[in-house]
Amino acid sequence: MPMNANKPFVDDYLAYLLARSSKLVSEQFHAKVKAAGVSVNYWRILASLSDADGLTLKQLNQRVLFNQPTLSKLITRMVAEGLLERHQDKQDKRAILIFISALGRDLVNDLLHEAKWHESEVLADYSSEQQALMKGMLRQLINTLES
Repeated sequence: MPMNANKPFVDDYLAYLLARSSKLVSEQFHAKVKAAGVSVNYWRILASLSDADGLTLKQLNQRVLFNQPTLSKLITRMVAEGLLERHQDKQDKRAILIFISALGRDLVNDLLHEAKWHESEVLADYSSEQQALMKGMLRQLINTLES
């Protein structure tokens, strides 16, 4: 496929467009997270666990996109602060599941609503069909690349 001669390479390169759009959207919302007194790392972990029925370290890592040693340290700290809980998996006694605690849920609840409001502001210029298409294509891309 020929390159678009009218655009610089990065302006038509998927990886750049995904990274740039993610950075811009995230920076806007992360300012609100910090203003609420929550670290962005804590936000990402708590939001990822907010509607999960416990996740393994590997599953959580796929959602928060940290390196595993960093995630392990953060989880240890957040458990000590009462924001997370670790429990043995009832089906696989060797596995440990990580859950959000009631305190963690209290800390993140308002931010979850704020995140959805922010998302609606970011996507306001797109129809609901376009929004669904964009999200669906991104999910499909993720699934294709992970398999």
